[in-house]
Amino acid sequence: MFKKIFILSMLSALTIFGCSDDDDDTTGPALSNNTLVLSLTGVETLQNGYHYEGWAIVGGSPVATGKFNVDANGVLEDLSSNAISGGEFVTTTDLTDATAIIITIEPDGDTDANPADTHYLAGSVSTMSSTLTVGHASALGDDYSTATGDYILATPTDGANTNENSGIWFLNPPSTTFSYSLSGVTPLLNGFHYEGWAIVDGAALSAGKFNVDDAGALVDLNGVSIANGEIEIGGDLSAATAIILTIEPDGDTDTTPAATHYLAGSVSALSAALTVGDASALGNDYSTATGDYILATPTDAVSTDENSGIWFLSLASGSPAAGLSLPDLPSGWVYEGWAVINGTPVTTGTFTDIAAADLSAPYSGTEAGPPFPGEDFLNNAPSGLTFPTDLAGATAVISIEPSPDDASTPFTLKPLVGSIATNATDHVTYAMDNNSSGFPTGSVTIVVTSPSAGLVLPDLPSGWVYEGWAVIDGTPVSTGTFTDRAAVDSAAPYSGTESGPPFPGEDFLNNTPTGLTFPTDLAGGTAVISIEPSPDDASTPFTLKPLVGGIATDATDHVTYSMDNKSSGFPSGTAVIK
Repeated sequence: MFKKIFILSMLSALTIFGCSDDDDDTTGPALSNNTLVLSLTGVETLQNGYHYEGWAIVGGSPVATGKFNVDANGVLEDLSSNAISGGEFVTTTDLTDATAIIITIEPDGDTDANPADTHYLAGSVSTMSSTLTVGHASALGDDYSTATGDYILATPTDGANTNENSGIWFLNPPSTTFSYSLSGVTPLLNGFHYEGWAIVDGAALSAGKFNVDDAGALVDLNGVSIANGEIEIGGDLSAATAIILTIEPDGDTDTTPAATHYLAGSVSALSAALTVGDASALGNDYSTATGDYILATPTDAVSTDENSGIWFLSLASGSPAAGLSLPDLPSGWVYEGWAVINGTPVTTGTFTDIAAADLSAPYSGTEAGPPFPGEDFLNNAPSGLTFPTDLAGATAVISIEPSPDDASTPFTLKPLVGSIATNATDHVTYAMDNNSSGFPTGSVTIVVTSPSAGLVLPDLPSGWVYEGWAVIDGTPVSTGTFTDRAAVDSAAPYSGTESGPPFPGEDFLNNTPTGLTFPTDLAGGTAVISIEPSPDDASTPFTLKPLVGGIATDATDHVTYSMDNKSSGFPSGTAVIK
């Protein structure tokens, strides 16, 4: 009986105090929401022991979620190159209250519990998930969608101009604006146009092609108005000593002024007054030009229609003599006589010698005319006119024509004009009026803009720098790292001994990398701006390349070229807490 009571007592005690094999288990309850699942796109393999590390911001503090790298296919792997199954990182912290996820780039040997400054991707957490981007405020803080970049090819550090395509500089070069104000200049026809030229160190450099509309305002070669008459030209032309306005033929594409110099003037204090009389234009203001003429028709051998011809000669001495007193013309110009009949100008022919026959006689008779410019209007009458005619009441004109000529009508330059009296008779000497006071004039003002930064990029957070690159024959060659777009970059390992401009860039002249030859020609290469981690894992461009531009195979020096925005291809990712 006693035994039974003892056994029952022991059973009761076991029931009351419990008995289990787990009495010594100290692990506590399993954590919930302590796993971070990463899925990344466009992330590259880091080199030389560098690696990525995930961080969850919990209660304002960073909690490490795991170190990793990616293989060539973008698969996440641990630092021993083992694939991370499902991209899952198990932590010892409940991540339920995480407010953000950040991916950093950590240097080789990193063992601390603090994120590096190089925040690569980040995103805010909402409903236990996060979209990771470069543009998040906890990463680089900008998506680079508005980044732009220009560059020129030039080698300013070698002091020569024989290999200008062997350097690249991320800048907008100086430019010169020519502000034209013209009076009395008329539209050119049939594709002819005006071109300004700045004379710098004896060389003529184009200062813009243009025409004018009926009101005399400048227009481009498509007829579009040129605002304020301002034409911008690349380069600093502030050393110009003269401005010349030429008349260029249709289809002109060369870099040499035509012989037809129309207006010109010397530059003083960056402005020039343009006149016909300047030595670099026609060289005479025509204020002393005079002209006489007679009416006669010597080429028909009859005397019944003597008022149907005009000859620029004088009978004042009793014998025929040159009726025109005109200066010799420079190359690119000829004189032309005209009779304006019933409002229609009819040519008497072009000439350069005032004491010789002109170059044509389309309307004259068969007899010889006098050895002076002139014409009998007897045959081949233009449409709307009848020959013979009576020139009384018409107008006599001597014009100065461009050669070649843009039109078959009188040009603007008419130094001599005479109204023929309504009672005019043949073989009487009549004088023309000097019309030179109405000749065209103009002025040009020169404004030079200094070189400016060619890159529009946001400021970088700590842990990052920009780097320029020229990809030459497939090899990326650094132009240097920088943070300031309007200052020299960090290095010039290939440049010459002269000073370069205060902008990022490089001349590829010395210390040639293996497999390349310097100087080189960058035409056909590629210009790149990358965003590099600092410190950097490799000497090649990092994945973040906001600006990339193929350099045209026909690219030339000191011309501004633009790069393309490539931010749409930036890496991204997602993070899910579970």
